[in-house]
Parts: sequence; structure tokens; C-alpha cells
Amino acid sequence: MSFRVLSRVIASRTVQSTVSLTAVKARTTAIPALVFPVLQPVRTYAKKNKDSNKKSRHIEQEETVVEPLFDQDKFQGRYEQCIQSLKEHLSNIRVGRAAPSLLDSVKVRIENTSYPLKDLAQVTVRDPQTLMVISHDEDYVSSIDKAIRDAGLNLNPMIESKGIRVPIPKTTKETRDKMAKLVNTTGEQSKTKIRSIRQDAMKLLKEDKKHQSADDIKKLEKSVQNMTDKFNKAIDDLLKAKVKEIQL
Repeated sequence: MSFRVLSRVIASRTVQSTVSLTAVKARTTAIPALVFPVLQPVRTYAKKNKDSNKKSRHIEQEETVVEPLFDQDKFQGRYEQCIQSLKEHLSNIRVGRAAPSLLDSVKVRIENTSYPLKDLAQVTVRDPQTLMVISHDEDYVSSIDKAIRDAGLNLNPMIESKGIRVPIPKTTKETRDKMAKLVNTTGEQSKTKIRSIRQDAMKLLKEDKKHQSADDIKKLEKSVQNMTDKFNKAIDDLLKAKVKEIQL
């Protein structure tokens, strides 16, 4: 092949290569680049709802409702408990007549623990002037004897082979007068408790007055006073009946 022909062939191939490369570049640059957005935090705001605001205010009002401190049933129970305690105490004051219930209030101390006498012994009537106490355990006899002496019943028990004999003092005018005085003292203590209960009730009603109507508070105060008068009268009736029993 001549030199001239060879040069033409080389030049032709060079041109084709250049055209091909240009076409490739053209196709390459024709593809658009993909751009990915960068996600940013977005703060959203909820729309206000008038109805929900009303409900919220309603709930807040319900949460601020204050329950009354004064409970009439609770104070009624306290008054009744006071009277019941007085009845039990007066039942233990018996002069000149032997009865097992006379020793119901006696507490016996065994190994640093106090037990009711009736749990540790049997109490029976030997005669109109004498009680017999039979201990369930011989080891408790001395403790029972001491408990009866220290019970404030003016009794002087005596330990015997079959148990503890408890003579009941005969009724004398002096003894009856002492017992009547003891009854009246017990009654005054009960009235002091009644006054204390009333004061507690009135204090609570004073606090409730900040949240309740004046008319309601006035009615409750009147109710408390009526209960106080009622139970004070009950105490007077119990005292009169007991003093009459002692003086017979």
C-alpha cells in the first residue's frame, strides 16, 4: 500500500474515533444529575379547638372541687362510743352484791403483756358477798391476785388452795357515798369527752365554711349542738340511775 493511501486511511479512522468520542460525551452529558434533598426537622402546630378548651376548663373545675371535712355519721359514732364506754364503766361499779361482771375490767399482766382476767380464769359467785376466781394455770395465780388488788375496785382478794377468794365489801353509808362520788366523777369525764368531740366538729365546719354556703354550715352546726345536748342528757340519765342503784 502506498504511503499516500495509508495516510488517508489513518486520517479517516482518526476522524471516526473523534466523532464516536464526541457522541459518547454528548450522550453522557445529556443525563441529568439526581439531586437528593436534605431532610430538615419540621415543627408542626396543632390548631386550637374551642370545644377542647371548654372541656379542659371543665375538667380543671372538677379537679378543684373540695370535699367537706365534716362527716356527721363519723361524729355520731364518736358520741355513741363515748356513751358506750360510760355504760361499761358504770356496770363495773357494784357495791355489796357479788357478780362476775365486777371483774370484767381487770387486766392481768403476764410476761409484759396484759390479758383480760376472763381469758385467764373463771369467775363464779360463791355467795352474795363473795366471788371465786379459778385460774386456768397455777403460775398465773399471784399475777391475778395483784391485778385484782390494783384494779381500783376496793377489793382485797385472798389466795386459797382452790383459787382466789374475793370478798365484796358490805354496803355502808360511807362506801355508798364513795361510790356515788366515783360515779359522778366518771360522768364528768364523759362530758369532757363530749365537749372535745363538739369542738373537733366545729373546727372542721369552720374550715368547710370556706367552700360551702353559710346556710348549710349553720344547719350542720345546729345538728352538732343537738347531738351534744342529746348525749349530755344521756350521761345525766345514766348517772342518776347508777347513784340510785348504789343508794338502795
